[in-house]
Amino acid sequence: MFSEALEKRRYLIDKIGNDFNDDFNSAVKKITESIKNEGMLFFAGNGGSAAESQHMSAEYIATLSHHNFRPGIKSMALTVDSSFITAWTNDFGYKEVFKRQIETLTKEGDIFFAYSTSGNSENIVCALESAKEKKVVSLGFSGNDGGKMSELCDICFIVPDNNTALIQEIHSALGHEICSAVEKELFFSKS
Repeated sequence: MFSEALEKRRYLIDKIGNDFNDDFNSAVKKITESIKNEGMLFFAGNGGSAAESQHMSAEYIATLSHHNFRPGIKSMALTVDSSFITAWTNDFGYKEVFKRQIETLTKEGDIFFAYSTSGNSENIVCALESAKEKKVVSLGFSGNDGGKMSELCDICFIVPDNNTALIQEIHSALGHEICSAVEKELFFSKS
């Protein structure tokens, strides 16, 4: 049973491995440029994707590599402000909760990491529309066929499967690799 689960992961990783190369390199370049220009990273998602948002934001603020100390990178998970989230959703509903934060906190050239395994989470779609208006670079992490967010993101990593847990595992691995590449580019490359 466990070997079947591992085989499914191997198959999926092999399937997307080369497909993500260009977008991976482009995402690293966009993030690196933003950070060099005093940009900030913002993350949002729902449920397990909210946890992933917080996880990845922490990797940028702290450090992914414990062997190489580096300066922190300005980053924020939009899911952690419970006072704002509960006030806004109580008064206005959940649809525009992340949109409100994007329109209030971001500036042109910042980066928005949007997580939705379906690609159709209404609050993520609204936030992506706001990011586009503000000229914030949007990086999507989705599954299935990418859903509505695939058309709204500057780059969208679509895991072609409908298993939520598996999609989230790939998002986590991909997020770590992007963060590692950004760290190397900014702090550990020999120039």
